[in-house]
Amino acid sequence: MNRSDSGHSLSLDLADLGHDDLAGAAAVGDTEAFAVLVRRMTPGLLRYMRRMVSDTQTAEDLTQETLLDAWKGLPDFEFRSTFRTWVFTIAHRKSVDYHRRRRDVPIVDGRFAEIEAAGPLPPEQVERQLLIDALRAELDNLPSTSRAAWWLKEVEGLTLEETSRVLRISTGSVRGHLQRSRKFLHTRLAPWDPGRRTPTTPNVDGREGGGIDA
Repeated sequence: MNRSDSGHSLSLDLADLGHDDLAGAAAVGDTEAFAVLVRRMTPGLLRYMRRMVSDTQTAEDLTQETLLDAWKGLPDFEFRSTFRTWVFTIAHRKSVDYHRRRRDVPIVDGRFAEIEAAGPLPPEQVERQLLIDALRAELDNLPSTSRAAWWLKEVEGLTLEETSRVLRISTGSVRGHLQRSRKFLHTRLAPWDPGRRTPTTPNVDGREGGGIDA
C-alpha cells in the first residue's frame, strides 16, 4: 500500500469514529483526529454563540477560542462527561465571560436560518415564516440562562443532564428553565398558531413539535 492509500484509509477510519474516540486520539497528540472534531463541532458551536452573542465576528472569534481551549485542555480531559458536552461547557463559559466584561445584553441578530422550515408547502409558507419571526423575537425576551437551556436542548439536542453540566446548574434548575421557557413561548406564540389547541414551535428539521419537554 502506498502512502496516499494509507492516508486515505486513515481518513476513512477517523471519519467512522465517534466524538469521544476522536477526542481520546487527539488527547495524545493526533492532530488529524482533532481536525475531524473541529469540522463536526464548529457548526453547532457557532449556532449557539450566535444566539448568545449579538456580534457576528465576536461569535466566530469565541467559537475559535472555544476550540483552541479544547485542544489545549484535551490532555487533562478526564472524560467525566462526553466530549461534546465538555466543549459546549467551554463555549458557554466564553459567552458568560464576554457579557460579564462587556456588561452587554444578548440580542437575536436575524440569522435564524438554522430553524427555518425545510421546504414547506406554498400555502404554509407565510404562516410558518410569521411563526419563525415571532419565535426569533420572543427568544430574545427570555433570560440568558433560559435561552441557553432552550437552545441546547431543543436545537442542539443535549439531554437534561448534559445541559446541566454545560450551564453548571442542577438538572432540576434546567427543568425549571425549560418549563418556564415553554410556558412563555407557547403563550407569546399563540397568536401565530390560531388553528391549534396547543401552540407549537418549529423543529430544526422543519417538522412541528410540541414545544419543550421538561
